[in-house]
Amino acid sequence: MSEIPVEAQVAPSKTKVDVALNKALITAKVSDSALEKILPFSTDLELRERYINFFNGLRLGKLLEDLDLMAGQVAYRHTEGWERGMTIVTAACDRIDLLGELLSDRDLQLLSSINWVGRSSMEVGVKISSKEDDSWKRVARAYFIMVARCEGKAEAVNSLEAGSMDEQRRFREGEQRQHERRSISQTSYLNNTPTAEESQVLHELFLQIKKGEVEGVSMENSIRQSTLLMHPQSRNVHDNIFGGYLMREAFELAWNITYLYCRQKPKFISMDHMYFYKPVEIGSIISFTGSVIYTVEKTLMVEVVTEVIHPKTGETQVTNVCYFTFTNLDDSGNSQRVPQILPHSYEDGLKYLDGAKRFKLGENKRALTDS
Repeated sequence: MSEIPVEAQVAPSKTKVDVALNKALITAKVSDSALEKILPFSTDLELRERYINFFNGLRLGKLLEDLDLMAGQVAYRHTEGWERGMTIVTAACDRIDLLGELLSDRDLQLLSSINWVGRSSMEVGVKISSKEDDSWKRVARAYFIMVARCEGKAEAVNSLEAGSMDEQRRFREGEQRQHERRSISQTSYLNNTPTAEESQVLHELFLQIKKGEVEGVSMENSIRQSTLLMHPQSRNVHDNIFGGYLMREAFELAWNITYLYCRQKPKFISMDHMYFYKPVEIGSIISFTGSVIYTVEKTLMVEVVTEVIHPKTGETQVTNVCYFTFTNLDDSGNSQRVPQILPHSYEDGLKYLDGAKRFKLGENKRALTDS
């Protein structure tokens, strides 16, 4: 799980916490916890320098840290988390969709608010808009799943009053995404054998590879890895690593994998789920391992698995898994066909099927551009 970074938190005193734990839950409005943040890239050159990438665009990985931080702040405000002595953790980043260009010389507006609330969990939406003349144009959107805890156990949170038609729509859509998350976790290839249809897809692809009828890149040859020591500069108040930092590292590895795989400039399309299974402690050695798991025409999906490595035993534990979808651009900025990925082992085949399933779900989500 990911918590809010230490510099963003002010813990209440024990006396206040004891009193707050007895406070009755309330029904809060969306506007009670909504936040806005402006990144003035057009005028603040020092700020722009911290976010710019090699291609003179914005580092999306760097922005992911801001998005996760805002989602946590909104969740704390909605739940009155500080006053009630709660710990708010990021359970997942449900998805991030890029809908327009992230230009480094234009101001960005980040609007964050609660979409949906369950018993102890919440969906926080973040809308990212770019300044065009005197108006804001939406260029990306993100959804984070936050969970409230107290003394290590799930804690009930304030309910949500969805007053306007737009708030009611967002609540319904958030609830639907919650059902879809549960559904896709239940159909994971780690828990279920392939269906007859999926087995047929793999068998036909196997025969094409064996007969030399298809050209592509072996999934094994797309694997890249980075290994990092977790330093205290990226800690939160609980001395664990801030989730936004892990998101940034995972994204940048996926971007590099795509660049090396296609040999052309990658263009990010979406992040389809990032799960936070375990907290990452300061001083941990973390391994990020990624590979291309699915390709179709001009698009590919990269899976990145984050593991803690225990130096004395060599034992590993998975802490995060995430999926990124990219296309690649030629010198004129047009999307190009990507090389086909070829699974050669049973595990590769299962990952290929999982990627196909997630990609189809993502395509359906990207078609919903109004939420």
